[in-house]
Amino acid sequence: MRAVVKKHTFNFIKPAGTSRGVLYTKDSWFLTLFNEDDSISGTGECSVIKGLSPDFVDEISYEKKLNEVLEKLKEWSLSDFFSKLKVDSFTPNGNAFLGDLDSWPSLRFGLECALFDLNNKGCGIIFHNAFSRGESSIPINGLVWMGTKEFMLEQIDQKLAAGFKTIKLKIGAIDFNTELGLIKGIRQKYSADDITIRVDANGAFDERSVYMVLKELQRYKVHSIEQPVSPIKLSLLRELAKENIVPIALDESLINQPLSSDKSALLEEIRPQYIVLKPSLHGGISGTAEWIRLADKQAIPWWITSALEGSIGLAAIAQFTANYPIILPQGLGTGGIFSNNLPSNLVVTKGSLTMTL
Repeated sequence: MRAVVKKHTFNFIKPAGTSRGVLYTKDSWFLTLFNEDDSISGTGECSVIKGLSPDFVDEISYEKKLNEVLEKLKEWSLSDFFSKLKVDSFTPNGNAFLGDLDSWPSLRFGLECALFDLNNKGCGIIFHNAFSRGESSIPINGLVWMGTKEFMLEQIDQKLAAGFKTIKLKIGAIDFNTELGLIKGIRQKYSADDITIRVDANGAFDERSVYMVLKELQRYKVHSIEQPVSPIKLSLLRELAKENIVPIALDESLINQPLSSDKSALLEEIRPQYIVLKPSLHGGISGTAEWIRLADKQAIPWWITSALEGSIGLAAIAQFTANYPIILPQGLGTGGIFSNNLPSNLVVTKGSLTMTL
């Protein structure tokens, strides 16, 4: 099978602030597979976030692994992949080739998407469902990036004016009282019945501060907090989930858990109120599907979000998400935060994501 890869550096229209720092650019590698006569191609996006993606140490080692994948693909025919990949059953370890990528979730995601795209004749259709046919939409949250009070307030006003009913704020980088003031401002205008507020701390708080933070957030009926403390603070996370001052959503804690037994044990140990899944971080499509299966088994609700993919990766994630009943607003978008995103067939209208044909 012939395959090529091409790097693309996305530029943020405005710097994206998180508790881990400010992002100005973000790299992806596009993996394209071709059929036997090169008449059809399928493309997947390998998206990484420096300092977060478990499979990205530096560009040299990442591209070395990519080249290894390209060489190995030469030994496989397309029929071999589709006979052993078990596309429909999403078996994470059902294929020896994909098993080698257990520790490379972004590569696994890109390869899976390229295979599904190629299998569907290279039209950008990863999954056939009502969403990919343009017949249904996915409710999503409006993301508010960290920054100055004025910048965050501007984003909040824009999201509310655009019809979003769920707002997600990144917190933990600026003074918490300032962040709390923004949340208070929303609640003075909108009740919890009108607007749902989620917050994402990216592990910003410690044991000394987190209880104060949660009690303050509880006053304003915040729906949930993603990763309030470090992902390695398992006992503290378990305690916070048990007390449920504000519902706890695990995100970074789910990284580096390739085995089904480890996933299940983590959920049983912490018993979070929610989990937040990113295919590029949490095992690709197959690994994310396994997280969903295990979470459903333990009655833990979930939502899916992106790892700053561009239009190709976002379209794939949205189609994958649409395979499931949508209970909660998802963390998806169109890639409009980038000045040089590739053309997109995703559209956001009144807080819902639609795929145009």
